[in-house]
Amino acid sequence: MIKMDKISIFLKRHLMKIINATLAKQTFGELLNNAQQEPVAIQKHQKDFAVLLSSARYQELLAFEDQCLHGLAVLAEQEGFIGIEASKNLLDSI
Repeated sequence: MIKMDKISIFLKRHLMKIINATLAKQTFGELLNNAQQEPVAIQKHQKDFAVLLSSARYQELLAFEDQCLHGLAVLAEQEGFIGIEASKNLLDSI
């Protein structure tokens, strides 16, 4: 399953629609509609400048980030991380 996720991420990144900033400005309404279906990369001077994506996709990414951070916090706790407050108190006592 992880292998398929990596392939999916690779394909999404490399097959993403790309538009230059001038055309994005001229066709902004259409660009907004396209972004509801898939992210659209906007380039300026032939370099990636921004990515426009739907609000729903942005919320999915935020939720994924929260899951990752939660997982890291659980892992840190399991490995003996004592927490921010306890760390401050320990440093203050030295």
